[in-house]
Amino acid sequence: MTAIDTPSSIFKTLGKGMQPDARQYWLFQTTGWSAMALLSYLSLTVWYNPGQLTPILHTILQSVLGVFVSHPLRWVASGTWNISLLPRVLINGAAVLAASLVWTLLRVYSFMWLTGEIIPLSDWGGWMFASVIVFGAWAFCYHALKYYRHWIVEHQLAVDAQNTALRAKEVAQRETLKRLEAEKLFRDTQLRMLKYQLNPHFLFNALNSVSSLVRKGDTNGATDMLARIGNYLRVTLDHSNEVQHTLEDELETLELYLGIEKVRFGDRLHISFDVDDAARVMAVPSLLLQPLFENSVKFAVSRNVKPTRISLEASLVGDRLFLKVQDDGSGQMPGPDGAVGEPQGIGLLNVKQRLISTYGKDVEMSYGAVDPIGFAVNMSIPAQRLGHQSVKRK
Repeated sequence: MTAIDTPSSIFKTLGKGMQPDARQYWLFQTTGWSAMALLSYLSLTVWYNPGQLTPILHTILQSVLGVFVSHPLRWVASGTWNISLLPRVLINGAAVLAASLVWTLLRVYSFMWLTGEIIPLSDWGGWMFASVIVFGAWAFCYHALKYYRHWIVEHQLAVDAQNTALRAKEVAQRETLKRLEAEKLFRDTQLRMLKYQLNPHFLFNALNSVSSLVRKGDTNGATDMLARIGNYLRVTLDHSNEVQHTLEDELETLELYLGIEKVRFGDRLHISFDVDDAARVMAVPSLLLQPLFENSVKFAVSRNVKPTRISLEASLVGDRLFLKVQDDGSGQMPGPDGAVGEPQGIGLLNVKQRLISTYGKDVEMSYGAVDPIGFAVNMSIPAQRLGHQSVKRK
């Protein structure tokens, strides 16, 4: 991060005069009164007393006296710096008048002492007026420089604060990126673990089905199912690193699974999909629907000798993707302990955990028995395309 340049570089031309306040003050004192002597010489001495040494000495002497007479004005200005404006102006104005009077007396008496001339009282007013102008200018320049130095300090503090804030913001951004990367890594890892949890569950059921067909002597059915299982495993392993894919890809994988179950149940299993074209390109967690269909197969189809239908509805409404899986079975599902009651099997828990891990709190999921018969799972998730590009509500 590049630091912001400050106006303090302006003072570098003055060299050592820009060190402590006292050194800077005396630098301006000597420079200012030297300029005063030069101006007085060029505007008065050269014109009215050309070539005379005494007026030149008086011009130099009055500037030297001005250095010492003006010095108490610094004490007055510093002492009144923090009081309100009107009292400060009055006190400094009185100090300027007092210094002007002292300097006028010193100038007049030193001039009469050096030249031997007598200056009438009628001329003292002009000398006093010039003194007020000089010391008024001195007070103005002193306050102007003090205000400028105060602004420099305040500006430098503001610059330092801004640079500190920028550096802190940069550090915070780096830490935020690290935190987001860590959260994404944790979330992806969690999703993969939940996804891998499904494969043993599915394989256990599928191999049990093959074993049942073999015991029944249906070798053709067992061979067909093994081929379908192999095809299914090949597809899922090829895409094992996918945390999300499109709903279209999910449907293709789901159809491979349902093809396996179709060999097992034949005409007892009926499937229907009602999916909007706009919903097919939306992103969903991989293997999101399979555990829901597995539940329906296990608790509806396998327990009913009559044909059982499992349906999927998917629609895109605004910036939400709505999914519904429903069967027309008994509407009951055993829990983890095997008892019939509230459905809290591994499939529903897995789906819910993956939705929360993917979308946070922006998920709605409900399930339960439907009237007159059957069981339904309803989900509402943010409509996103791959790459987490949200769909804007129209």
